[in-house]
Parts: sequence; C-alpha cells; structure tokens
Amino acid sequence: MQELIRFECDKQVATLTINRPKELNSLSEAAFLELKQALLSLHQNQDIKLVVLRGEGKAFCAGGDIGFFSRIVTLPVAERADAVRGYIGLAHEVVELLAGLPVPLMVVVQGAAAGFGLSLCCLADLLVVTDNSRFVPAYIGLGATPDGGLSLTLPGKIGRGRATQLLLSNSSFDAHQAESWGLASTVIAAEELDNTVQNYAHKIAENPGTAVSNTLQLLKQKQLAELKTRLQHELESFAVCAATADFEEGVNAFTNQRKPQFS
Repeated sequence: MQELIRFECDKQVATLTINRPKELNSLSEAAFLELKQALLSLHQNQDIKLVVLRGEGKAFCAGGDIGFFSRIVTLPVAERADAVRGYIGLAHEVVELLAGLPVPLMVVVQGAAAGFGLSLCCLADLLVVTDNSRFVPAYIGLGATPDGGLSLTLPGKIGRGRATQLLLSNSSFDAHQAESWGLASTVIAAEELDNTVQNYAHKIAENPGTAVSNTLQLLKQKQLAELKTRLQHELESFAVCAATADFEEGVNAFTNQRKPQFS
C-alpha cells in the first residue's frame, strides 16, 4: 500500500513528504492520520534537530481533500457539522503538533500551495520556495472560512491589512511577493531545490540544539498560546459554513471546474 506520508531521517534532519502527487498532495483523512503519527514520533525523538515538510511532484499541497467535501455536500445539512468537525479536528491536531515542534520546521514549496497548504506554509519557521510557486487562500472560493490557524498565522506573517485583502478577495500571489512580504525565507530556482534544501537543512542542524529550541520557544510563545483557541473558533466557523447553500455551490463549482455563483 502506498505511503501517503513518507518519513525519512538523515543526520538529525527528519523529512516528511506528502505523497499524493496525483491529487496535488491534498490531504485526505488517511494522510492526516499518517502525518499525525509521524509527528507524534518526532516529538519523542531527541536526536532530531530539524523537520522538513514538503510535497511530492509538481505541487506542495492543494489543501483539503475535495473528495471529502464533495461527499459532505451530499449529506443532509444536519449531519454535515459532525463530519466536518471530525475531519478538521484531525487536521488541527496535526497543526498543533507542527506548531509545537521543539525544533525548527522548514516547509519547502514548489508549485501550488492552496487552502490548508497555505496554512502549512504559515506554520513554517523557515519557508523555502521555488520561483514557480504560487499561493492562494482558496477558502472564500469554496464558500468557507480559513482553517489550520490561517486566520492567526497569515496576519502574523504579512500583516493584518494584506492578509484581510487576500482572504476576502481570494487573491493568489507568487514566490517573490511571498518573500517581499516576509512569508518566504528564500526563493530559489526549481532545479536547485533539492541541493539547496539539503545544504540549508544540514547547516541549521549543526547549530546547538538547546539554544535553537529555546530561541524558537521565545519567538513563538505568544502565538502558541493563542493558536489552540483560534483553531477551535476556525473549526466552528467552518462547520457553520458547511451547512450553507454557498458551500454546496463552491464545492460543486470547484469539482466541475466552473466559476461559482454564490447567493
């Protein structure tokens, strides 16, 4: 059976690779479960000094599993909230594990990072992107609201005004904008990605572990304290949206590759 999350360790660097390239690495429930188990093991591994998260193939992560949402909109409205809470609740467990890593998290992006994929980018301590990368919030386009902590982390990275504009207009932005706004740490050519990431990761892993970990905690202390509450608010907001006709329209329009007609 195909691993949905590949888990590899090399010289104190752990690499987690989302391995659903045909689905542009959108995250199914099974993929979230595998990612959760990998992260739980990393929280117990005192030998690891850096975690790299990346996607297989031409995209980093297209977000949540559209197949799941397509099934959701066929359910009676009264049944949708519980299904959404289960799926997004699992996604938020993964977010808390990523945000709470005691070592730096490097997220590596090539191609698209959409929806929850953008949320993952905003959890990165270091975000390395290729020059062909593109980012899009995607939630409004589905008739939904952000999850994965995005309503907290995106304003923290690029400022409230710019984040509000992007989220409400569902505007996309490119790698160089991400860098100039402070979201991306560095932009590199696609053909240089693997070598650059490997060199960068091992260079960081050579630093003193306790000092790096403590520095991270000082930098992230306030955000971590706010994140759990924000994730709960995001989950409930998404569950409310899932009961609307606009959510049905957004999901169906996405599936049928047409422009949605919201009420």
